Amino acid sequence: MMKIASALTGAARLLNRCSVPALMTLALFGGMLSLSACGSDDNEVKFPTAPVPEARKWLFDVYGTAADDIYVGGALGVMYHFDGTSWTLQNMGTTAAITNIWSPPAESVLYAVGHGGHIWRNTGSGWGGMSSGTQQNLFGIGQMQIGSLSSDVRIHAVGANGTIRRLNGSTWGGVEDVMVILDENGSPTDTLSVAKDLSSVLTVNHYFMGGAYVDPKFEDEPFGINNTKGNVLAINTLPDSISTADWILRPISGEQVVAAEWVLCTTSDAVDLSRNYLGTSEGWLFRLVRDDNGDNVWQKFYPELTNDPGAGIRDIWVDGTGNVYLVTDEGRVYFQTVDYNFAAGTGQRQMLYDGASSLVSIWGTGPDNLYFTGYYDEIIFHGVHDVAGGTMTVDTIEMPFPGKSMGD
Repeated sequence: MMKIASALTGAARLLNRCSVPALMTLALFGGMLSLSACGSDDNEVKFPTAPVPEARKWLFDVYGTAADDIYVGGALGVMYHFDGTSWTLQNMGTTAAITNIWSPPAESVLYAVGHGGHIWRNTGSGWGGMSSGTQQNLFGIGQMQIGSLSSDVRIHAVGANGTIRRLNGSTWGGVEDVMVILDENGSPTDTLSVAKDLSSVLTVNHYFMGGAYVDPKFEDEPFGINNTKGNVLAINTLPDSISTADWILRPISGEQVVAAEWVLCTTSDAVDLSRNYLGTSEGWLFRLVRDDNGDNVWQKFYPELTNDPGAGIRDIWVDGTGNVYLVTDEGRVYFQTVDYNFAAGTGQRQMLYDGASSLVSIWGTGPDNLYFTGYYDEIIFHGVHDVAGGTMTVDTIEMPFPGKSMGD
């Protein structure tokens, strides 16, 4: 069973705090709260913090399968590929923003998603568009276990207004849309609709999906994201008492009282549970662990990783030894060792880089080969982390944006 952890990593319960995050401006989309971040649709990004409202040439995601096979995508349909020697501009056939790039484990195929319901697939001979069956903006793609068999691991693309699309063979289709919300004790509290009550789904993990839902118990006037709660959404495997639900939704804010919190990013590992992390819009990092009852629970690390209570963790990458690298709204790159525990005084957490603008994606092949992107025009960053010395050198790589001639 998936539930919010009652055991906290790094601090006793007395360190628990109540915080009201800074209000984050969002645009209303189709009558629902969505993740509109810029005035231009080409630059509407997947994150709840709103950047400046003019069109910018930003790169939103970096992902690779090896040191000589790296992709970076962003606004205006721009996608670059690195072959170990040089970066080459890819033809995506659109100027829609590219928000997420991903490849199934041990498979030689890549996927990318973006605004307007765009999904692309690359099987080795270039990128081709797929019909997603939606025009909603898509923010994430990945695999999720939906049954007990190995064949029940399925690819899902997720996005605004509760959009969840599932790949069946080579065709994208919809999913069941009834869910039951559970409290931290696993008790049903309400029955909700995926399309109606999920504000947005941002990320897909092997065990769950993450994003935010519209809080049915919110009583004040909705403003920004103040009537939304961060959530983990899993396939229903609970007893028949709630068998009418296809999904189980659990709030992630179980250990603190906040006006709003979103699950912004995750890592996913089907084999090693401890390599599954999530980051929230409040700057909290969680890790998936198995408790004494055999339940999978989310365990929170203390302290939070951002100073501004409205700043969040945008992306996480876990290296081969289990150490964590992550980037934040505040433009920082953090490193956390696998044995980090604040209360016990073990392990290490260190800020490696502090930039002027938000950072939104990170990926690497190891500490000596890290790439990260953010709200910077036409550039990505390359970092080399000296773990023993505790330092990181950072260089910029120019990524020129073409004109709007790649399509519409």
